[in-house]
Amino acid sequence: MSQSAANSISPKLAGLTVLFISLLSCRPIVAIGWPELIILVVLVAILLGPLLFRLYRFLDKIQKGSRAEENKKK
Repeated sequence: MSQSAANSISPKLAGLTVLFISLLSCRPIVAIGWPELIILVVLVAILLGPLLFRLYRFLDKIQKGSRAEENKKK
């Protein structure tokens, strides 16, 4: 393979090719069991939990502010 041909392959295409070839294998290369799935859920909860909680508080504050303005108009 020439140098220019090697540089023309994008990393996404290379990754998809490797993933496709691994899915065609007899034994699965990428295997996720229950322990890994639980760890993944816990990590997502730890990483996204505080962000979602702040978003909830922010939206609640905005809704309470708009309700207060509506009550003042009445």
